[in-house]
Amino acid sequence: MTPDHRFLVLVADDNEGLRATTSLILREEGYEVSEAADGDDALAKLSAAPFDVALLDVRMPKTDGTTVVERMIPGPPPPAVVMVTAYDIENGIRARLGTRVFKYLRKPVAPAQLIEVVGEAARLARAAGQ
Repeated sequence: MTPDHRFLVLVADDNEGLRATTSLILREEGYEVSEAADGDDALAKLSAAPFDVALLDVRMPKTDGTTVVERMIPGPPPPAVVMVTAYDIENGIRARLGTRVFKYLRKPVAPAQLIEVVGEAARLARAAGQ
């Protein structure tokens, strides 16, 4: 990736250690990363910048990840959403969010899997915007 074509990724997780580690892994792969500690912060950042990927923890304080997805203003194009959780994803959540979520990942996420999924999501989001 060249600097003017870098993918912009939002990492939203209330666990500071996981958020920092995930961000570090993605930055080392060449992604531009912004962090959010809760759902409200994630929504504010999503409305302020054209993210390619939003990596959202399902359970966060203030506003959870599923609500973030539901409240996201679909900009042209919306970011590809990857939901991350340490818990089982209920079928009701999957049905409610539908195609707005690119992929669900179970914590702990191996670095190789994180890199692969974020890469796929970023390419998909960028292609949708062209």
